[in-house]
Amino acid sequence: MELIKHWDAEDAREYGKKVMMVEHIMAETGLFTDEALAEMLDRHPSHLIDFQYVVNEPDYPDRQVTVDFSGADGKTMIAAAKSDLPIWINVREVMNRQPEYKKVLDQLHRELEAYTGKNNDRANCRGGILISSKSARTPYHADPTMTHLWHIRGHKKAWVYPKTPEFLPDEAYESIILGEVDEDMPWTSKLDEGAIVAPADLHGGELVLWPIRSPHRVENVTFCVSMVMEFSTKASAFTNAGMYMNGVLRRKYGKNPSWWNASPPEKFIKAIVGRAMLKTAGRKAFRRKDMVQYKLVQDAKNFVQAVAAPYERVH
Repeated sequence: MELIKHWDAEDAREYGKKVMMVEHIMAETGLFTDEALAEMLDRHPSHLIDFQYVVNEPDYPDRQVTVDFSGADGKTMIAAAKSDLPIWINVREVMNRQPEYKKVLDQLHRELEAYTGKNNDRANCRGGILISSKSARTPYHADPTMTHLWHIRGHKKAWVYPKTPEFLPDEAYESIILGEVDEDMPWTSKLDEGAIVAPADLHGGELVLWPIRSPHRVENVTFCVSMVMEFSTKASAFTNAGMYMNGVLRRKYGKNPSWWNASPPEKFIKAIVGRAMLKTAGRKAFRRKDMVQYKLVQDAKNFVQAVAAPYERVH
């Protein structure tokens, strides 16, 4: 049984170059029901699960605040995500680590390679599952890797924006590469006037693709389940290393570098230096601490309760 449906010749030509939507039937695997997801959460290492309470502010920033879910089982986590609370659960690397899910990821790789004629770096790919409540939203952001969103269950709306300085400012993207923020960038409703897709309605069974680093945001309408494939490419690694270098120049040395206006030789040098800096210093100097502000309580009526004093995540 093929999981990808109705891939045509134009899709193959435009793969990675523009926003695309392609049908799939991943829901038919049976791996994304409430029961299967709860069992998957019980098996998965806790340090690879991000359970977050989404503080939806009018414009920017949207804050995804870490919840301590230790002691709660997968059934409770799913129940919390199906409540009215703004819950967002990111189960990282589950498609790589749990055998039945890895079979699906491997099949998707084979089908994509056959349809696109491109050999994606499977070892470099990370597949995670997103479980989110009807009141949750993913803030305006840009992914530093190539991203495939396989929406499986529920109704959500997605906006995708151009990769121009107006929508993707250097300093905002540097904050993502340096680890100062998760991935969100400054947003106002006025930006929607220039969106490429505004919005795409997803009801489950859609693969959504966009060019690397394209800004986007998502709002849920109902409880949703999606799978995300993320993998670095030579182009993304080059850009990210160069913009890491620019971020250091801006924050440590008071410079005002521009990636958009840099010449090819300047970009090449900065990418080489930035890559070396990432290997030695990494993002530790800039990365914010992951502070817990809420606790998921088993069998509690409201599921999520504020902690007396924030503490750094250890689970």
